[in-house]
Amino acid sequence: MKKKTAYIIIGISIACLILGPVIGLLLDKVSVYDSKPHLMQEDSSSGLTKAFGQKVTLSKDQKLIIEISEFYPNTSVTIKIVAKSVYDRAFSLNSTPSGISGLNFVYSEFGWGTTPSGSTNGATALSLPSSGMYFYIEFMGDRTGDSLISWPGDYYVIVYGTNSGPASSRNVYFDITIKVDGPGETLNNFLLIVGALILVAYAALALSSIIKANYLR
Repeated sequence: MKKKTAYIIIGISIACLILGPVIGLLLDKVSVYDSKPHLMQEDSSSGLTKAFGQKVTLSKDQKLIIEISEFYPNTSVTIKIVAKSVYDRAFSLNSTPSGISGLNFVYSEFGWGTTPSGSTNGATALSLPSSGMYFYIEFMGDRTGDSLISWPGDYYVIVYGTNSGPASSRNVYFDITIKVDGPGETLNNFLLIVGALILVAYAALALSSIIKANYLR
């Protein structure tokens, strides 16, 4: 085998082995929505059409990750996750968000002057800041205890809130980041396998060439 060809093969293999973890890390999570801050009005608490709503689609074993915080004066917000069918009906009726039942998720809580929660907890709704200043939420469709259960489908993240300041102050602010599991792990494993197989195949071919060359002498 020519040296140039050998270098190309080895180069491709090394590239796969290096790019696998890099691409895996970059595509580990895919951003769906990111707003810091997000602005809505306090009438969001009286009708779903005024509330924040973001659709997400989850496939088998895919996880939804939400980071939400509220550090703004006089405002408080509540977050829930509902099935798309429930959201569509409630939206068409402009239902009160507080009357909509949320689905089960797990979360970790952070607050002023406190250390991060040492374990995850389960809930169907969270309020900020009364329950905490920052929440890290994971959702897959359902849960049993503090363990997630995968139920693929379409869902909506909804957030609504109020402003306790003067009557003229109607703005409600909060920070939110929504992500889903990306193809990073799959691509990482694929590239590592391809890189390893190329090296093994090249080594086997090189060994075969050496044996044949010695045998034919």
